[in-house]
Amino acid sequence: MPHCSSHLKNLRATRRWRVALAACAATALLPCTDLAAQVATPVLTGLVKGTVLTELRRPLVGAQIRFGSAVDFAESDDAGQFTAAKVSAGAMWLRVRRIGYRPESLLVTVVAGQSIEPTVTMSQIAQNIAAVKVIGRRDMTGPMAGFYKRLQAGGGRYFTQADIEKRQPNRMSDLLRSVPGIRIESRGLENKVRIRGARCSPLVWIDGQGLFAAEFDLDAVDPRSFEGIEVYSGPASVPMEFQGNQRMSSSCGTIVLWSRRGEYREKKLKKGEVTPAARIAQLLEEATVFTATDVDAGARVDSSMLVRPIYPDSLFDAQVAGELIAEFVVGTNGEAVMETFNSITTTHRALVEPVRRAVREQRFVPAVRKGRVVQQVMQLPFTFVPDSTARRRR
Repeated sequence: MPHCSSHLKNLRATRRWRVALAACAATALLPCTDLAAQVATPVLTGLVKGTVLTELRRPLVGAQIRFGSAVDFAESDDAGQFTAAKVSAGAMWLRVRRIGYRPESLLVTVVAGQSIEPTVTMSQIAQNIAAVKVIGRRDMTGPMAGFYKRLQAGGGRYFTQADIEKRQPNRMSDLLRSVPGIRIESRGLENKVRIRGARCSPLVWIDGQGLFAAEFDLDAVDPRSFEGIEVYSGPASVPMEFQGNQRMSSSCGTIVLWSRRGEYREKKLKKGEVTPAARIAQLLEEATVFTATDVDAGARVDSSMLVRPIYPDSLFDAQVAGELIAEFVVGTNGEAVMETFNSITTTHRALVEPVRRAVREQRFVPAVRKGRVVQQVMQLPFTFVPDSTARRRR
């Protein structure tokens, strides 16, 4: 191979060039100068750190961003931001897609070794589904509805989940110690709670069930496992539904505990796992789920049992309004497929968990396509409107 030897004669005998020489000799298809150029030329890349917003300048979650002709895509997070490393340098189109929004394309130039920060604004496609309106706490439903109504009416001492988290008590007695009129008696390793100088123990209720058998050790439960706590100093202030019986009376006070319901814990995605928005996109591609435009009768909320989210404490007390658009798949059984639940856009992240709970408990009328019930992706707006029922608590 004189042609090859003439070009490689003065190169160092490294392993790379030995491999190149062998490839050249074996194929005899490329001049060795061309092969050497291919090995030596680095691929120039840059970093893209962008943001996807709605027309109202709110972060848009779950938008898919593709870079030129590349197969891989990035997805916008809760802040509407996305990051892609090692994007080939040069001019290219960013193509952005999101269910319920008009597709957008943006021409950008990626600079080798540098970072660019493009912003894409997407317009929502008009929806014909009415928003679920939450006006203060007037029309609350669910286990905690009574708690918040009694809180607004007064008559006792109340701790919301936000109050408990703010105080971070290690034991229930630590939390109750701050209530006027409560005395904590320490007897060895055990603390006894007494109200208004009474010698007997207060009556304790948990989730609407009275614990009448004997004195309940309040320090046996973690105060952070409760969503609401009510304390009444005497029988006159105790609501009728929490009065005692002949065996255990409310004369020594009453404490009502409401357990936290199952809360969603944000999990870090493992390798190979997809986000709820990406999962919905896959299901649509597989034609196992349909959009509202693909069905004859769209999925809708069952208005006979409308479940409204609880107005978050922080926003309610501050009389702050808010909006959120939730996305999820309505199954053929009329229930939301919670693995697909995600918030498309929101004014306050504190709204996400109350809406998630409401969607989980809500019943829906499933979609119909070609005479059969099918799964449909729904985008349901929620509007939170403050009202005069807010009462400032000490």
